[in-house]
Amino acid sequence: MEELTKMDACLFCPKYLKPYHDNQIEKTGKYWVITKNDYPYDGTVHHYLIIYKKHIEHIKDVSRAGFSELADHLKWLSKKDKLPAGGLAIRFGDSDYTGASVAHLHAQLLVGDKVNSKNKNKVLNFPIGYKKI
Repeated sequence: MEELTKMDACLFCPKYLKPYHDNQIEKTGKYWVITKNDYPYDGTVHHYLIIYKKHIEHIKDVSRAGFSELADHLKWLSKKDKLPAGGLAIRFGDSDYTGASVAHLHAQLLVGDKVNSKNKNKVLNFPIGYKKI
């Protein structure tokens, strides 16, 4: 990521995703690609990135067909991995508000472990923005 930042390049644009992303592309559609996150959040069982193929940064720029394909991709992932549950997050717009490390629009599908009452496992946290002070 540091090298791409120096080049002023976007890690998630197709030109840079394949050479700089370690995990394979699992599914490609007209609007989105699915891949596992190279840096999954600590404690996740599954952590997928669903990346918009065209460089956009705001959710308002996704077409109805793009949202429909996103839903299809989520259903496909759910069936493929037999997901019992999960969470979906999409940060968009100015990363000074969201805390995202990549501004290119993408969704993250996270699946944690089942609660374990004996060990009191911790809750997964997903940074979504900053608190108002």
